[in-house]
Amino acid sequence: MEPFIAWLIFASVQLAATMSPGPAFAMQMRNIVKYGRHGGIYTAIGLGAGVGAHVAFVLCGLAAIMAQSVTAFMLIKYVGAAYLIYIGIKAIRAKPDTSQIPDTQALENYENISALKAFQIGLWTNLLNPKAIVFFTAVFTQFIAPNASVSTLILYGFTSITIETLWFSGLTIVLTFSVVRRTFRRLQHWIERVCGGLLMALGVRLALSKMH
Repeated sequence: MEPFIAWLIFASVQLAATMSPGPAFAMQMRNIVKYGRHGGIYTAIGLGAGVGAHVAFVLCGLAAIMAQSVTAFMLIKYVGAAYLIYIGIKAIRAKPDTSQIPDTQALENYENISALKAFQIGLWTNLLNPKAIVFFTAVFTQFIAPNASVSTLILYGFTSITIETLWFSGLTIVLTFSVVRRTFRRLQHWIERVCGGLLMALGVRLALSKMH
């Protein structure tokens, strides 16, 4: 297979996985609704950094070891599940915004969050997802030969990080336009509760899942 075709197929697989519903998507939606564009962008950067960590594990050969270690897998699995459930409970407890703010101001009435905090939320969401370790191990071994050059490893790793960051950053920008935000404003607490429920469900499913 031609190198460019192989890379294109790899990028397509990565994009499809990124777009599919999961912990990262649910967390990003929750933070967009709660913290707006500022929080959403830095959450996306954190999600990209989390992917970068998993890519580094794979390329260093650590993911293959962890994927075969029941103890390591279970430890990361339960920590990740607890984190998702904790964030989910906080989101489910969201209450409607009863402040009487004119629509022109309400569009920007997001809660404040520091760039570092938003980044950490995205980072830990992906970093504590053990399924990502298995996913990247499976995908990378299909496209990268054991004797692949350093430049090839960097290209594939950078591709995964870039797709994750750009997809969720783009989603943030689109969903924080004023015309879209007005709808979100009316449904904000319900959207946050739904995302919270999804995060809890994903956390429970993650805790109950078995390593194959």
